[in-house]
Amino acid sequence: MYRAQLKAGTRDAFIRALEEAGSPWGQRLRQRGLLTGTLFEREGGLFLYLETADEDFKWDWPLNCLDFLESWPGENGGRRLAVPMLDIYHDGEGEALESRRDGRNVRERIGSLARLKPEMYGSYIFYHYAQQEETPNSFNPTYIIGAHENWIFSYHELPAPQGSRQSTRRTWPAPIAPTNWHEVMQPHFIPWSIGEQGPVLWVRMTALWTF
Repeated sequence: MYRAQLKAGTRDAFIRALEEAGSPWGQRLRQRGLLTGTLFEREGGLFLYLETADEDFKWDWPLNCLDFLESWPGENGGRRLAVPMLDIYHDGEGEALESRRDGRNVRERIGSLARLKPEMYGSYIFYHYAQQEETPNSFNPTYIIGAHENWIFSYHELPAPQGSRQSTRRTWPAPIAPTNWHEVMQPHFIPWSIGEQGPVLWVRMTALWTF
């Protein structure tokens, strides 16, 4: 999972450049070991989900897209046009992703975005780690959450892969994940808005490109 940021006012030009890059960009990434992936966007923020053949996968943007991207400072004074996001929750096992694609039709790839209160960051990760270890495959085996700064990005596919639910990955003296999950999670977020149904915590993004 990666995060990038468009320069102000360049969204439409970036999308046109991405469309022009088209298949050659995807083919180049596949030659390097890309299995599948989707690029999402919301208000100039870009979030990229990739599945790769190995952990040493290296990728880059199409050359005609570079001028539209903001850069982050990196180690040794380097500049980066995308930053990796921390894997803070995965419902399924990452090493099984490739096998789950055999013969399965993916109807929809969903990328959503939320914002965490900085002071609640550690608590959010703590509970999610407990949840993924105590009840793996309880929601959707493709569901994963990545974090960068106070932004969290989730990805999952529909329909969910069918498979047996594991009883647990890891045990400790007593369960940690709360049974009233949504009630406990709500105070961790900075809501996008307040609607008739209450706070809007996650917003879905637009899928710009799927490999």
